[in-house]
Amino acid sequence: MVKHSPTIVILCLFLKVLLASPIDFLSGLLIKNNIFDDRVQIGGPIDDEFPTVEEGADVARTLVNRESLVNVNTFTKIKDSGDSETLIPVSSMEYYADCDNDGDPYWLVIDIGSTFQNIKHGSEYTFTIRAGDHPSGEKVDENYPGGRSWSPAGSPRVNLRGTLQNVTFENPLDLIHLEHCFVKRHPDAKWWLPSNAITPHKAHWVKFVVSGVYFVGGFGDRAYIGPIDSELYHSAKVV
Repeated sequence: MVKHSPTIVILCLFLKVLLASPIDFLSGLLIKNNIFDDRVQIGGPIDDEFPTVEEGADVARTLVNRESLVNVNTFTKIKDSGDSETLIPVSSMEYYADCDNDGDPYWLVIDIGSTFQNIKHGSEYTFTIRAGDHPSGEKVDENYPGGRSWSPAGSPRVNLRGTLQNVTFENPLDLIHLEHCFVKRHPDAKWWLPSNAITPHKAHWVKFVVSGVYFVGGFGDRAYIGPIDSELYHSAKVV
């Protein structure tokens, strides 16, 4: 009778279990190592209830307040062969800041920029913001309720619809407050502030007044996904 060492016997049993049910084995291994054990939901246990739209609105407002880089989505025309033109969607990064803490962010517009030129020529536009949309050197809390900071797919992002309103300042202190707030988030923006006499490009301030929201809070088993109306969005709290 051939005798096998204990190591070989254990290895054979291990392979037998793995080959018999590899999915169950790996799932058990991941759970044992807390890969799936951290599933915490805003509204309660995962199988108990899903996050509400109100909770989603709070996270959406928090996202807009914490972050400071936005993709402004517009349409532009490109020439095909001959004289025909095609309308294509484009998305460009811009600086913003929620300086009034009301969910309607300020955008420092560079007039010559292609994004503003598209809007000027009639393009529709939306704003898209996601977790992590801030300068690399800035310290921002990336732990959002319902999100997973280690997973971009499991982190919140939001698409905002609305209108751009030109900003005028009857009180000079209001302009000083906005510039201070904005430059604190974007130090390099001081070079192209509209009040800067030596700015290389003409610029102006606009405020994006939100009229509609579509929010993806992260994974659907723990975060709200869906539309949020403007009134609820503006009444939500920053957490």
